[in-house]
Amino acid sequence: MTSVKPSQNSNVLPPLFRDGRILQGIAQILFVLVVAVAFNDLAVRINSALDATNQTPNFEFLQNRAGFDIADSGSYSSNDRYIDAFSVGFINTLRVVLPGLLSTTILGMLVGVLLLSRNFLVRTISRAYVEVLRNTPILLQIFTWYFVVIFALPPQQESIAIPQEGIRSLPLLQYALSLLLIAGIWRYSGSLRRKTWRTLAREGGIAIIILVNLLGIELVGSGTPVEFLPGLYISIKGVAIFELIPSSLFGVWMVFVVLGMLVAAALWRYFGYITEATGRPTPRTRAVVLSVVGFTLLGWLIMGMRPTPSVIQVYDEDREDLVDMDYDDAFASGLLTIEQELEYSRQPLLYRPPTLDRRGRNVETGIEISPAYLAVFLGLVIYTSAFIAEIVRAGIQAVPKGQLEAARALGISQGDMLRRIVLPQALRVIIPPLGNQFLNLAKNSSLAIAVSYTDIFQVTNTIINQSGQSVTGILMVLLSYLIISLAISLMMNMVNQRFQIVTR
Repeated sequence: MTSVKPSQNSNVLPPLFRDGRILQGIAQILFVLVVAVAFNDLAVRINSALDATNQTPNFEFLQNRAGFDIADSGSYSSNDRYIDAFSVGFINTLRVVLPGLLSTTILGMLVGVLLLSRNFLVRTISRAYVEVLRNTPILLQIFTWYFVVIFALPPQQESIAIPQEGIRSLPLLQYALSLLLIAGIWRYSGSLRRKTWRTLAREGGIAIIILVNLLGIELVGSGTPVEFLPGLYISIKGVAIFELIPSSLFGVWMVFVVLGMLVAAALWRYFGYITEATGRPTPRTRAVVLSVVGFTLLGWLIMGMRPTPSVIQVYDEDREDLVDMDYDDAFASGLLTIEQELEYSRQPLLYRPPTLDRRGRNVETGIEISPAYLAVFLGLVIYTSAFIAEIVRAGIQAVPKGQLEAARALGISQGDMLRRIVLPQALRVIIPPLGNQFLNLAKNSSLAIAVSYTDIFQVTNTIINQSGQSVTGILMVLLSYLIISLAISLMMNMVNQRFQIVTR
């Protein structure tokens, strides 16, 4: 037989270039070089076009005077710099995103649980809530909140006050009746079979009775008159709520609060160790709550023992000079300045209700929330909660039914089954898509420009129109949203690692 010699051209390439991994690496390097060259060419063309109009990208213009005002800006004024205006816009964006993440999580989880309710009416309403909101554009929902709901509110002079201002009577008989109602609710709820319904009846009934007394709603008779001041004003100009101002005792009081948290953490670990070692359930949740609440109230009581000066100088409008006056009389007459109240107050937090001026057109004290903020906040929270509700429903249903049946067979209560069996397994399914919805809420906050809310996008748009630095402004906005998104992703990755299945 004649042997066939291999062709001389079959092994022309060296062995290094016949390795698939080497070829893949070379292809990736070439792709990166092509992209870099393309971006470099684009950057050169942009710089050439901007140089022709004296608009070369730079960051020096950020030190120039802004020259425009911003709503919801605090101490910012038009005399501040562009970088200060940009910071205000960034903070306003965080004011929407951070509370929105917490609110939409709570609302979404609540609706998600209600989607699995055995009550037909509750389940149907929750399903309609989810389907309508998920299939409606978010921009349309923001417009609805702003132009339909908020614009239907009364003017500032006719604001809705909660509770209603005035003097009402709250007799001792009403307080006695409230105590009897609480005792009746507690005794009746003890006969309920399910622990969840028993807890709901107790906490819900007691909360309603306390709320009735706080709002000054009369149940029986008449008695000692009590003056009520509104803590909330709702009007077409937004919402004005009370404010809590830290006094000179706030730092000392926070030491008690932190100490209570440390004791609570130690109790949580100690009772958890007992449960793992003995298998005996321990009331560590109750111990943690009592620790935090106990130290907080103890610190508040100790701060209340602080002595106040017997005489203080106040301004007399008749004499137009400072005069000495008894502290209690000056406090009761409202002659103390806010600085004096913060310095000599016996409370770590000073409560200041919202007040309107004489014409009722402007808010003098309190925290004022603009209509644009309300529209954006409500639109983002309610829209995103519909998606989170579906995620929560799917996560709960992903838990095998056999484990639920085994828990019921062992006599585990509904609350313990939800806390120890359902949620630990459902969270492994819920957390990854939940992070995507958090990112969507943060990025959808840029739609606030539709209702003229001064977020980072609108403020930067104004800066670009005045300075002409379009490339720099857009780059700053991109980096800002990138930082927010990366922070949310980092947080959710840490939470996901906490709840993921650990294998050996």
